[in-house]
Amino acid sequence: MPIFGADTMPMKTPATIWNAACLAILSTAGYAAEDKKVTFADDVFPILENKCVNCHNADEAKGGLDLSSFSATLSGGSGGEVVTSQDPGSSRLYTLAAHTEEPIMPPKGSKADDKELKIISDWIAGGLLETKSSKARISDKPKVDFDSITATGKPEGPPAMPEHLLLQPEVLTERPNAVPALAHSPWAPIVAVAGQKQVLLFHSEDYDLLGVLPYPEGFPQTLSFSPNGAYLSCGGGRAGKSGNVVAWDIKTGERIIEVGKEYDIVLGADVSPDLKNAVLGGPKRNIKLWDTVAGEQLNSIKKHPDWLLTAAYSPDGVIFATGGRNGGLYVWEAATGYEFYTLKGHEKAVTDVAWRPDGNVLASCSEDGQIMLWEMTEGKQIKKWAAHSGGAQSVTFSPDGKIASVGRDKRVKIWEGDGKLLKEIVASNDVVLSVAFSHDSKRVFTGDWHGNVKAWDISSGAELATIEPNPPTIDAQLAYSEKRIGELTGELPKLEKGIEVASKELSDARNVLNEVNKKVGEATKARDGAKGAVAKYDGQVKALTPQVEAAKKAADKKNAQVKALTEEISKVSANLKPQQDAVAKITADLKNRETTLANAGSALKAAKAEAEKPALDAEQQKKHDQLAAARTAAEKEKQAADAAVTSKTDERAKLAASHEEAKKQLASATAEVEPAKKAKVQAEAAVKAATAEKAKVDAELVEASKGGKTPPMELVDRQMEAATKLRLAEMAAKDTAAALAKAEANVQSADGKVKSTLAAVQKADGELATLKEAQTAKNNAFAAAEAAFKPLRDAAAAGKARAEKAKTDLAAKTKAHQEAEKAVADRKKNLDDANKALASTQATVEDRKKKLAAAQAAAKTANEALAAKSGELNSARKSLADAQAQLKNAEGALAALTKEKEGAAAKVAAIQKKEAETKKSIELAKAELKDSQFLLKKWQAAAINLTAHQEEEKVDDMTFELEDMMEEETVAKQEAEEAKLARLESEKKLENAKKEVDTGTKTLAQKSTEILERALKLVSSRAIADLKEEAGQISPAAETSTTLVAASDTEESATTDLVDDPMAEEDAEIKVVAAEALSYKSNEEIGEEVASLRQRLNDLEKMLASTYVEADKTKAKVEQFSKVAQETPKEIADRTKAEQAAAKELAEAEAERKRQEQALEAQKKRIDELRQKYLATLPERESTEVAEK
Repeated sequence: MPIFGADTMPMKTPATIWNAACLAILSTAGYAAEDKKVTFADDVFPILENKCVNCHNADEAKGGLDLSSFSATLSGGSGGEVVTSQDPGSSRLYTLAAHTEEPIMPPKGSKADDKELKIISDWIAGGLLETKSSKARISDKPKVDFDSITATGKPEGPPAMPEHLLLQPEVLTERPNAVPALAHSPWAPIVAVAGQKQVLLFHSEDYDLLGVLPYPEGFPQTLSFSPNGAYLSCGGGRAGKSGNVVAWDIKTGERIIEVGKEYDIVLGADVSPDLKNAVLGGPKRNIKLWDTVAGEQLNSIKKHPDWLLTAAYSPDGVIFATGGRNGGLYVWEAATGYEFYTLKGHEKAVTDVAWRPDGNVLASCSEDGQIMLWEMTEGKQIKKWAAHSGGAQSVTFSPDGKIASVGRDKRVKIWEGDGKLLKEIVASNDVVLSVAFSHDSKRVFTGDWHGNVKAWDISSGAELATIEPNPPTIDAQLAYSEKRIGELTGELPKLEKGIEVASKELSDARNVLNEVNKKVGEATKARDGAKGAVAKYDGQVKALTPQVEAAKKAADKKNAQVKALTEEISKVSANLKPQQDAVAKITADLKNRETTLANAGSALKAAKAEAEKPALDAEQQKKHDQLAAARTAAEKEKQAADAAVTSKTDERAKLAASHEEAKKQLASATAEVEPAKKAKVQAEAAVKAATAEKAKVDAELVEASKGGKTPPMELVDRQMEAATKLRLAEMAAKDTAAALAKAEANVQSADGKVKSTLAAVQKADGELATLKEAQTAKNNAFAAAEAAFKPLRDAAAAGKARAEKAKTDLAAKTKAHQEAEKAVADRKKNLDDANKALASTQATVEDRKKKLAAAQAAAKTANEALAAKSGELNSARKSLADAQAQLKNAEGALAALTKEKEGAAAKVAAIQKKEAETKKSIELAKAELKDSQFLLKKWQAAAINLTAHQEEEKVDDMTFELEDMMEEETVAKQEAEEAKLARLESEKKLENAKKEVDTGTKTLAQKSTEILERALKLVSSRAIADLKEEAGQISPAAETSTTLVAASDTEESATTDLVDDPMAEEDAEIKVVAAEALSYKSNEEIGEEVASLRQRLNDLEKMLASTYVEADKTKAKVEQFSKVAQETPKEIADRTKAEQAAAKELAEAEAERKRQEQALEAQKKRIDELRQKYLATLPERESTEVAEK
């Protein structure tokens, strides 16, 4: 067996201290109650002889157990010892007799009564005493401090809580399955419930569903949280088919561990606290250890002869425990898989194990109904008790060290850490399978055979809530919430109307009650008057009755006195002679006692003189007191100096530690500055490069857009990419600058701390040196004072011893003198008593004779007074009877009215109750409405979250498709580039010809434009000439003007009607211009202008003819070079065709890739929108709300 370090296994010191404490308590109890010892011989054996010895004796020892003697009882039977010193609960002699374990004893006949059981229990607890002179036997069982609970694994910052997990159940069945496992986070309000193909996370305070963790592998059988509460592990699978162990991140729901490839379901499993290893097992019997990081099986242990049912790592992960169906319970080394302890005790299947939070104690439960506690120092059982009849199913520890267990008796039980029952709750109508404590140890959760999960308050035992382990779908939850909101919205007005009706009824009922109260008051007044009369006469009767009785008693007394005095005079007269003889005898004895007293007085005087001598003379005593005071003062100064040095030394050590820590922080901060500087320089360079790249692309984009052209899509994509790259670079530069500033500030702060702590250490060193010098001086002063004081201290001790001896002698002499004085005083008293008795007797005789005469006269007077009082009493009794009759009538009337009042009051109370119930219903309805509104928002948010997750799955597929498209686009680009190069090589041959064709084409276009312009001018001039000639032939100038203006108006109208005909529009314009021009000219002037225009027309016709000739020449030249181009080798056409095909393929690939990118971007945008909508929809439950499930 390996040896563990002190930091791995608990030390034995607590047990040693416990044993010492037990010895001290037992020895103290023995001295304090010597007469109350319970022993085998005097107390226990008579019970055994009466109940047990017939079957358990030396001749017939059933089960190998002989109870006929002390030694045989301690030896036990074939099943082991039956008594454990100081532990009745673990002693089978007591538990079988008390019928808390089976087989019950005696099997037939009456059970031992409570008194007999207490004797047996006290005998065991008192240490198994055989007789009153025996010594108590100390138990050899190790003792564990049940209160030394230290929680481990507390996380830094807030504990892990689920964040935005899916709430859609993986499986929804007609009814829930049994709940084989529950687990609660040690630090957060999260309870995990084993469902069907899923694990459900609920809030353990408001009982909301927090998340669904899918387990498609089958049915979870075991659940456990990591010590810091951030991870949840699960073991399970499908019976006869498969099994594994998984673990999830509680915050994200991400599965982080998946190990095990079993061919049957996993029944017992756990993951180590550091998440690096896992243990699992089941019907295949083997214990398998897995490395969760590498995903490999490390070991397979064959130990359990039957199914493995449970497994759990210790809180520190050093060891783990397993339990099996045959009752086997083992502890193993986690690192090696070696067997650590075999824990024998259970007779049936071990159903569950649990570790106390400090790891020092293991709890196990079994189908034998027992819970057993085992300490891990020596692997011994320290406690056991019968927990559940029929069998225990699960056991767990609370964070504060309590124990909870469930079993076939349908109950959950809460125990102290030492097995004392605190609370018992009926948790189900069938077997309860699983149990878990809340993180604050205030609630406990149970899961049963029918699939019910309930929360219980530990202090009161009240049921707090029922959790649904088979929750409906999100759609069903939404539908129910909407339906319930509608119902409550319609119900509230009706309830509020009911309040108004109840208030009116209450007012009417109160009015009736007030009237009845008035009548009751009147009847009460009448009744009280009658009571007063009764009281008056009853008082008289009561006053006279004792007076009559007193008078009778006085008369009887006086008569008795006469008789007694007569008898006493005769009796006292007979005592005179004996008393006179006694006085003479006592007088003689007194004389002898006085002589003895005188002798004792002389001896006492001499002894007093010796005893009163002081231990030291006055001078010595004065010096003694001075030196003693000096020594005391020196000792106090020495202690003060020692304490000052110790305190300053501790202070200096703390300051030095702070200085070292500051130096480490400075070094760490300094190391972060240089990387931050480099990162800042790199980020600034990236910004500069991105800025240049964006400027370049922007310039290209502007150039490509000139003249209203549409720039290439590739150039637009490059511009967007450059802008994104610049924005990201600027953000990175900003972040690196902030990081550098922070690092430099940290260095400055750490440097200041180093300097301040160093100054404090140096100051403490100087102060410590000064204190040590003072300490040395004080120590020397104390040693000198001690040496000076010692001689007088020894002389005082010797004088004190002499005085003590003298005092002892004085005490003896004093006692003798006192005894002599007492004897004289006793005899004097006896003499006085005898003289007094004699005188008293003589006086009594004379006195009694005088009293007899007086008594006879008094007796006569008393008899006469008795007769008078008896007459007064009879008269008062008659008046009392009449008054009582009147009171009875008044009380009858009052009773009737009181009954009427009770009816009216009951009606008021009923209406008040109805009103209160209606108000309560309104409050409950409002609360439920508020809760339903919260749940509606919650499930709306859950539906959005579910949709977002489904859309995220599509993003993955679209991303894979985009990557394939980008690969195809790259291939297409390469093929297009190759085709382009081939085409360029062939087209180089035609470069000069194309230039000539382009030049000729431009020249031809220019000539065509000139011809068109000259033709237009010719047509215009001809039209104007015709108009002017026509105008000159019609009329004089004024008429011509009017006609032309009218024509102009007509033509303008026609122009408006023919806006769609360019030729008509141009003709109309010419006419308008001509009309305006001719309206101011004479016919002669018009004729001259017409002649001039005719001449210009001839010139225009000649110019137009020459232009046509030049155009024909240019056209011929273009046709000549075009023919050359058509005769280019056929390979140009083929290569161009190939290039076009490649370009087409590339364009199609680019278009498809862009469509996919746009679709992917749109999908991501949709997911972002869903996330934002989810967060905006997600409600927060108010802290005071508690959802009612």
